[in-house]
Amino acid sequence: MNCQNCNTIIENGYALCTACELRFAGTLLRLARDVTPLHDSLDATLHPGGHSPVRIQTATPPTPIRLDVLDLIDMLDATARELWRCLNGIDALDWRKDKRNEDLKATLIACAGHPRLATFADAGFYMHVVDGIARKVDTALDPPEQRREIGTCELCETMLTAGANDQWVTCPVCGREQRAQTVKLRRLKTLCWDDSKRGSAADIAKAFAEAGIKVSRKTITMWGQRDKLFRHADGYAYCDVYRLLIGPADLTVMA
Repeated sequence: MNCQNCNTIIENGYALCTACELRFAGTLLRLARDVTPLHDSLDATLHPGGHSPVRIQTATPPTPIRLDVLDLIDMLDATARELWRCLNGIDALDWRKDKRNEDLKATLIACAGHPRLATFADAGFYMHVVDGIARKVDTALDPPEQRREIGTCELCETMLTAGANDQWVTCPVCGREQRAQTVKLRRLKTLCWDDSKRGSAADIAKAFAEAGIKVSRKTITMWGQRDKLFRHADGYAYCDVYRLLIGPADLTVMA
């Protein structure tokens, strides 16, 4: 039998392999830790800073609470209690047979430590659902301007996000840890190897800057004006800019 998450062959007949079971339990425990900051984030008049202690005052909103966070808490609560029923052999939708009165945080912790977490039939499905909720929780807690897309995971092609000062990034799907700079360079390489990838001078300069290669928008525009760089109808080609940057012409222009 194969693991429902990573397709690794499992000899004991479980639904999840040991690595995925630990990752599933870890995600549940992380969500349990995030319950308190999620409730703090309901106040729409300020941003509590997510996982950081810094509070950011925002403009007064039309509603006193963040409705997106409220919906996220309801989704997490419903999923956690449904998972708890499945782990204990109760119909997932039959709430009347669920005598558990603990709060959301306690329910998540209990699910993480349940002995049937890797053995019940729908373990892979619930792991996928919980991973999706965890990503939404991270987005809700951390201000969007602090994290941006830097490229895809080399293992599962999931888009990764990182802060400006992050040295390493962990894929939320497969758990692979990668150096943020490597992810950025791999993304730039993909753009430069495909001659159909084009953009404005500003977009190209930004993409190169994020990967640690300095080239200004004015330099790209100047290359176009001097006929060193052909401008297509939809902009300059990333590959053409890359060839100029690594070629001898770059030394002449920068001198």
